[in-house]
Amino acid sequence: MRIKRKNKRKNHHRRNLNIVYFAPSLLTVTNLYFGFLSINFSIKGKFDLAAIFVIFAAIMDLLDGRLARALKISSPIGRELDSLSDIISFGVAPSILIYLWALKDLPRIGSLIAFVYLVGGALRLSRYNVLAARGISARHYFEGLPIPSASMVPVSTVLFFRTPPQSPIFIPLLAGVIFTLPFLMVSKVRYRSFKDINLKSREHYLTVLLFALVLSALAAWPRHVIFFVTSLYVLSGPIRAILLFVKKKKTVEQEDGLRA
Repeated sequence: MRIKRKNKRKNHHRRNLNIVYFAPSLLTVTNLYFGFLSINFSIKGKFDLAAIFVIFAAIMDLLDGRLARALKISSPIGRELDSLSDIISFGVAPSILIYLWALKDLPRIGSLIAFVYLVGGALRLSRYNVLAARGISARHYFEGLPIPSASMVPVSTVLFFRTPPQSPIFIPLLAGVIFTLPFLMVSKVRYRSFKDINLKSREHYLTVLLFALVLSALAAWPRHVIFFVTSLYVLSGPIRAILLFVKKKKTVEQEDGLRA
């Protein structure tokens, strides 16, 4: 009887371990499912729902990475599944969404811009996989705009405006913004990853307070906050690069002046 009880406990423990081991992959598959739903709703013309499901996919993508790191679970299959899910949820789904919502009014050029966005996302994920295979991972900064963040540009635009404004410059301007995203994704412009934030540290009380304020604003004005935060994050990389370039140039000029 004791042996049977021990065997049952061992089997129960193994089942629990299996569930824990596959938990991140289950979240990744959920991410993929939300991406599929987004494409489905875009085709049906329900653009608000399509945009919302991309946001749900982004939440799943955030959770599966955090869970995998917390459980110290990493596998090549899990990494590939995550990338394949990301290219659907944050590459294919947003490109179809923004094309059917607005860019279809630009014949040929609109479909080309949506495709270039998709190619940029695929290249961004490919580079990430190569670096991850070499054991190189970002902690403080990402190199290039992450594809989930890039996908929030078309998503937040659709949610903010609901229907494309009648202004003749809106769609060309939007096309220019979407066309810029793939170049930011494959660039070496650095973006803050926020992985180094330790909420247990006293130094990050201000971060917790700021996060609470953002959540409160999100509950009150969700469309506006998503649009504003997305725009701010996407612009933060180029702005930071420009400021560093100017600072470096001033430093070089000062050193040359001292030498003269």
